[in-house]
Amino acid sequence: MSAALPYLPTARLALKALQRHQAQRLSELANGPEIADNTAAIPSPYTLETALTFIDGQEANFRSGQSLALGVHLRESDELIGVISLRLSAAHRSGHLGGWTAAHRRNQGYAAEAAGAIMAFGFTELALHRVGSQCFARNKGSARVMEKIGLGYEGCIKGAFLKNGIHEDMLLYGLLRADWQPVS
Repeated sequence: MSAALPYLPTARLALKALQRHQAQRLSELANGPEIADNTAAIPSPYTLETALTFIDGQEANFRSGQSLALGVHLRESDELIGVISLRLSAAHRSGHLGGWTAAHRRNQGYAAEAAGAIMAFGFTELALHRVGSQCFARNKGSARVMEKIGLGYEGCIKGAFLKNGIHEDMLLYGLLRADWQPVS
């Protein structure tokens, strides 16, 4: 796998490697409303050190085939508005989609646009067989994004994740490359 992280442009977004000078902004956004509460792996608080470690590890994680994580930027202004990622499994030729969008940029279609672009890259450039994702059952926004990009609902795992002392139900979504319809 190439060491260089891809640049993925969409109609309104630029998905690209995060830079160290963005660490403070990444930390501020990741500490925003509902980010840690609605994600499985984002710590709270999300410190500057956490942001720098994440940024510094992007290329090595991609080069080793572990994950592809990119900053989501508005094309017109280069404003960082979130992160989108695929956690990769070479053994299964699959990717697990994850990400978040800053509170002030939600409900504008950016999450679906970014998720659709990284999923397309996974199918076309990484030759993934399957892309899947999951979200807490209470996270209707994430479920809506998965459905918008074509991931099919595959079921609910009751009490599968302990979050803030509460066992949460997880909704599962997935799509095979053979069933994927590229957006034209």
